Amino acid sequence: MNLVTEVEQFLITYQLTKRKLVLGLSGGIDSVVLLNILYRSSIPNNQIIAVHVNHGLSDKSDNWQQFCLLLCKEYNISYFSEVVTLTKMHLGIEGAARDARYTALSKYVDEHSALLTAQHQDDQTETLLLALKRGSGILGLAGMPPIIAFSNSTHVRPLLNISQKKINDYAQSYNLEWVEDDSNGDTRFDRNFLRNDIINQLNERWPSFSANAARTAMLCQQQMQLSDEIAVLDFQNNNNIDSVLSVSLLIKLSDARVNNLIRYWLRLNEVTLPSFKLLEEIKQQCINARSDKSPIIKLGKLQIRHYANNLHIVNPSVVIDPISLVCDIHKPMVLPSGLGTLIFNVKTPSVIVSVSSVIVKAPEKSQIVTIEFGLSGSIKACPQRRDKRRALKKLWQEYSIPPWERSNIPYLCFDGVLVAAIGYWIEKDFAVTLDNNDAILTIEYQ
Repeated sequence: MNLVTEVEQFLITYQLTKRKLVLGLSGGIDSVVLLNILYRSSIPNNQIIAVHVNHGLSDKSDNWQQFCLLLCKEYNISYFSEVVTLTKMHLGIEGAARDARYTALSKYVDEHSALLTAQHQDDQTETLLLALKRGSGILGLAGMPPIIAFSNSTHVRPLLNISQKKINDYAQSYNLEWVEDDSNGDTRFDRNFLRNDIINQLNERWPSFSANAARTAMLCQQQMQLSDEIAVLDFQNNNNIDSVLSVSLLIKLSDARVNNLIRYWLRLNEVTLPSFKLLEEIKQQCINARSDKSPIIKLGKLQIRHYANNLHIVNPSVVIDPISLVCDIHKPMVLPSGLGTLIFNVKTPSVIVSVSSVIVKAPEKSQIVTIEFGLSGSIKACPQRRDKRRALKKLWQEYSIPPWERSNIPYLCFDGVLVAAIGYWIEKDFAVTLDNNDAILTIEYQ
């Protein structure tokens, strides 16, 4: 079976022949071959677009961009280019470039399209060997899947079962031209070291090595699917909040299922998976934590924290420092850190307001209305329908609000006096009934 037929069969198998096909075109031999295959296939040209991402990492980057433009013009295939700036350098150059590349490519896909990239069988072998080097589990050994969700679309790799040799032979048979990235020869990068110094030797010694490695990855993908199905069953007994995992649920499971469920939970929330050592630390410090302790485990920029017999995923960057914001009650107020919007409106009791509104006595004209964040836990409050005042700290414990979320709660104050914890309660002294003649202030919290 020739490569054109194999790729067409791949697209038929995954029901992609009617979709717009967005090819990530680097200009290297692999993506050039895939472009040529699509060009020679039964897929209409107007159904194919090519996108080149210029990372600006080489003094030849602009030349590669121009090469891709001319190649697509020759094939009469729509072409777009994106120039990106690498920002996530904590991922390393390769990781930052990959993140920027896929972010750029995501602009061109929707639910009616599919992103195609040209990773092949030897790339899968590299991925498998890198996973072995890191001591990865089944998820790492599963390597790259042939099809995966991407943005609001699908990402497919039609050449994943095709060897580098077959790709090279195809390119030579059609006298194709492509660009060579000088950095591909730099064996300081792990993938280049494997590609240039290791995998060729392995395939020379054992000609079926890459094919067998790809089969191993496929078998691990099947095991990963089975593990996910078990995790879904276990997760059904959790609460309804995806970012919270019940410790009571975990202690009922075997150690293997605990590990599996935690990894599934983290992937569900798009959190970088922990190493084996860090996973053990999560279990030791968080699952076994005393109820009065709140240990913190760092996972990249996020945290795993324990509170009220639950594990929480916390983003510390959205925790607001104590702040006082003066309000104009005649205009909407956008809260910081994406916490929402407050819409104020002074009304009379004769106006019907929704039950979701905060309804309090209107401030005097001379009073300053503020939204406060980070009030001290020692401040006393008396929510409506209560007889006694209690410290905010005690009230938030009653409401089961974790400490790190309390600083993000907006408090309404008049001249510095607490009027309402918006979204939770109204202070007794400021509560109103609709049978009096006091002016009221309604607040919609969106």
